[in-house]
Amino acid sequence: MQITIVIVSIITLIVTFIAYLLPKKLSAGLLLITGSSLIVYLLMSHDFIDAWTPISMMLVTFFSFSSVFDRDKRSKRQQLKQKIAAVNYEIVELNRESKRIIMDIILTGVIGGISLLCLLFVPDSYLTIKYLLVLYLLMMMPQFLNRLADYFFTTVYMLPEQQVIFIISLFEARELPMDELSSIRKESEPDVLRLHPGFTFLAEQKDYTFAFSTVLRLSFPGETICLTPTDSERWFEHWQNFMKRDQAKIEKPILPIWHISNIKRLLWKGYFAIAVKGIAAYTGLLIILTWLHAPWYAIIIVVFLWWLFNMYIADRMLINASDAKKVTAGEIYDIAQEIFLKAGIIGTRLYVIDSSVYNGLATGMHIGKGTIMLTTATTKLSKRTVEAILAHEAIHIKKRDVMINQIGRMAMMAVLGLGIYLFFDELKFLTDHLILFIVIIYIIMLSFPISLSVIAQWTEIRADYLGAKLLGEGSMQMADGLKELALAQDKATEQGLKYSTLDEKSLHRSTVERGNWFVRFLEFQFFPHPPLYWRIQQLRKEQDWSRTKKSWLAARFKESLRDFLRYKSNGL
Repeated sequence: MQITIVIVSIITLIVTFIAYLLPKKLSAGLLLITGSSLIVYLLMSHDFIDAWTPISMMLVTFFSFSSVFDRDKRSKRQQLKQKIAAVNYEIVELNRESKRIIMDIILTGVIGGISLLCLLFVPDSYLTIKYLLVLYLLMMMPQFLNRLADYFFTTVYMLPEQQVIFIISLFEARELPMDELSSIRKESEPDVLRLHPGFTFLAEQKDYTFAFSTVLRLSFPGETICLTPTDSERWFEHWQNFMKRDQAKIEKPILPIWHISNIKRLLWKGYFAIAVKGIAAYTGLLIILTWLHAPWYAIIIVVFLWWLFNMYIADRMLINASDAKKVTAGEIYDIAQEIFLKAGIIGTRLYVIDSSVYNGLATGMHIGKGTIMLTTATTKLSKRTVEAILAHEAIHIKKRDVMINQIGRMAMMAVLGLGIYLFFDELKFLTDHLILFIVIIYIIMLSFPISLSVIAQWTEIRADYLGAKLLGEGSMQMADGLKELALAQDKATEQGLKYSTLDEKSLHRSTVERGNWFVRFLEFQFFPHPPLYWRIQQLRKEQDWSRTKKSWLAARFKESLRDFLRYKSNGL
């Protein structure tokens, strides 16, 4: 079976690449014929249950590498090449050193290598864990492939008359209007621990650093570009002239990754990479316990204690993973302290993450270890909106929502595991009734995310409602704050997509608009947050808590239906 999975994944990868090169109609035909043929072959040559593993790997391989072999990005690349042929330009020469890409290969190898070792040594009885490890490795590969392509094939063009930068690589291209440049920074060399995607959190940045030389960080709406120009001083002076206000500054010197002061960062970020972004930490623990022949109850206890440990260090892990800076003074600090005082959580710490993403989050197991983190983009929103976001996150800390959600997750896993253990014979018997068995398995699989969504959404609407009580303008300020945050992120996402894709049509539906019934169904039944359009509408109704809860429960059902069914249910 393992050989079959490898062969199917390789065939899928090759076909996906060929389809990327072909015209659209031929591409669609090739994918349809190849995909259908592989599925039919697998179903005919294997048992129905066994066939689904290579089929799922085929789908994961296709969707993972589709982000690299993207036809729209290819069209953008061709468009920019045509533009360059007809205008004046100057090439921005980039420093390239083999040791820079070797460093990325080593870091990727360490992160992926731990997962690969776990995959090789985990017992065959842990099929689900093996499956998840393969998925993780498959999702890592496209990023690494893109990075290699960027190193060898990237060219940067400055178009002085159009005042725009073109960045063209093998699989993608970017068109960056200089009038949208919001800031430019200079660093002594690449901060590898901040740039490598395996170590990042809440970061939207594109790494074109190909040497351990001076880095220019150019921030645009929704994205940050990092370059290592040969003549960095000249381009730093030239590009900062395009900014409307003085946002150019020299960062403190970046220390090499092997410097003693970076060891702590490396350990924290490495643990974040294998414990949060991957599952190698838990898998490695299971391998050790299995090798020691630990009884099943000991394995459960140790895994539970490991989970508690991760919960205990969650705030420090996220702070280090995001390179967040503690805020101890200034307007944002004063606003936060006033909100924290009203909420009764005066010991809560405030951190800011240098990121162009608009977001805020709360972390920490309990009030005494509560931490609220905002991105720098979020801090630039209006004072009313910042107050609203801080009030919402303050309630998460006060009500211990991080711990509630994690307890809910563990409880659901325990119920699921106990149910399989108690009814194992019945489930085994159902394998003779294939259709019924598949239906039951899918019901079990869907019940897990739906249940977690109920718990998470409950905490979100409560944070909206109680957070509004901390604000001078109440529910209306919370509603306006959520809307401004969402619209700012929508705009940044739209602009970020237009940098690297064709802008012939709208690329992103606003999150404050009511979507079609299927989108609403997914948002209400599977997402941790209720749809923003509904949250904003609910806050503006200014209902009491009892009606708010009832409205949310009703919306989970009614808003998940097609509109004509929804109106019919209202009539009943």
